[in-house]
Amino acid sequence: METASDGGSEIHLAVIVANPKKGEVWYVHFPNQPFDPYQPRTAVVVSSDARNVRASDVMVVPTFSQIQYSDTYVVIPAKEGGIPHTSIAKCDLVTTVHKTLLANGPLGKPINESLMLQLHHGVRIALGEYRVP
Repeated sequence: METASDGGSEIHLAVIVANPKKGEVWYVHFPNQPFDPYQPRTAVVVSSDARNVRASDVMVVPTFSQIQYSDTYVVIPAKEGGIPHTSIAKCDLVTTVHKTLLANGPLGKPINESLMLQLHHGVRIALGEYRVP
């Protein structure tokens, strides 16, 4: 974030990061999470590359290191996508964040296609689509 002055007040200028790719893992500063001690936290980009180029925001699924199991959670093995340790992607928390909230990414290569299919499946289940292939 850059700062400029208009003579009396400060103006914060947002710096747009490069367009993230679907499947990449980025650190994200999630808004409205002031008490989360793990800010920024990792998240997987799930929006399409075409959308990511056109829009000022991206759709992400946040990851957590505390392993839990649910039909809307996907286990991301350590090192996949650059995540340092085995994590859970909570597909029921899919959200859209402005690109300026992304930091330090991508952490590695995009996660593999099989895991992306599982993430999409988890998001669809969270939306109530129970007849997901």
